[in-house]
Amino acid sequence: MLLKMIREEWRKNSAMYKGRSFAAFPVMVFFFSFAWNWTAINYSTIPIQSLETFTYMLIAFVGLGVGAVGFSSRDAFRNILGRTNYIVFTSRTLPVSSRKLLALFTLKDMIYYAFLVLVPLISGFVFGTGNITQIIYLGPLLFLSAIILSTLFTSSSLKIPFKRILNYKKLERLEPVASKSVMDVSRSSGGFFKIIFSIGILTAFYWTLVLYFPVTSIFLSNPLLSFSVILGLVGLTVYNWLNRFDGVQDYTHLPVDSSKILKAKKEAYMYTALPLILFTVVLSMFFYADNILLSLFTATSMTVYNMAVAVHFTGLTPNESLFHTDIFLKYLIGLSVLLVPQLYLSVAYTVELLPWMLGINILALLIGLYSYRK
Repeated sequence: MLLKMIREEWRKNSAMYKGRSFAAFPVMVFFFSFAWNWTAINYSTIPIQSLETFTYMLIAFVGLGVGAVGFSSRDAFRNILGRTNYIVFTSRTLPVSSRKLLALFTLKDMIYYAFLVLVPLISGFVFGTGNITQIIYLGPLLFLSAIILSTLFTSSSLKIPFKRILNYKKLERLEPVASKSVMDVSRSSGGFFKIIFSIGILTAFYWTLVLYFPVTSIFLSNPLLSFSVILGLVGLTVYNWLNRFDGVQDYTHLPVDSSKILKAKKEAYMYTALPLILFTVVLSMFFYADNILLSLFTATSMTVYNMAVAVHFTGLTPNESLFHTDIFLKYLIGLSVLLVPQLYLSVAYTVELLPWMLGINILALLIGLYSYRK
């Protein structure tokens, strides 16, 4: 049964992400891990102890995610995930005990994701830093502990009281599909906290680069303005979550077509992404209070522009489409058309460059609004 579970996990992943090319995923993990650690050791002021601590945190985060991914507990039972079946529920129909199935399922995750993520992640740290530390054995132990902890918590999460923050009455101004998308995120495990967490991770990564890598310290010339440009990238995370829990096939029995669904997703994006990103800019003002109004306008325009690019290249399937290399590259190129010059202007910004920056912001805003109303 264990070998069959591992084969099925491979079949599922390879079927979703262009067949056997998925086998290159561990290579990609190793490359990014190696590149990050090697660059940090040679071109930053980050000590190796901090890099090791960061790798531990990443291992624990991956382990927690692995332990929950096969269950989705509340999300599955609340019918948020649509027509999705989970192998951990088959003990109700097959002659196998739920405890044995759960144990084998957890063991399968440990083996499968250890080779898929853990080994290349630790290897990238060792070869990137040139040091063999206790992470060799503490990393797998932490990974194992995180999976067990997450599995135990997830399998018992239905007993935990759930307090609803949003309801459809509070979202009555939105289109029905848009309000459903927002409610799906709110009702799913973690609620809006998972979006805030994603934004926080990307924000922390950006400030780590800026504060500890001398080559990127140029962004500190106008820190809040440069940060507001980068925040435009964060909106993709919100769009991914809004399309996580449904698809066009879930609406085939309703009098709506894909264009109406897409417009509703864009409306939900504007309702969710803009407040969060603008709040992040306002929060950053307590640390760097320069060019406040321009930073708010820049964050708004780049967030809306990011939506237009994401919708154009990924449609209603961003979570699957962005794993395809050609689509991902097209998305990056489309975003860079305005992001790169805007980022350059934010670094070299003076009052004389204000018309140019406003011009790019207005162009980005117009493109985003055109996509929104199209």
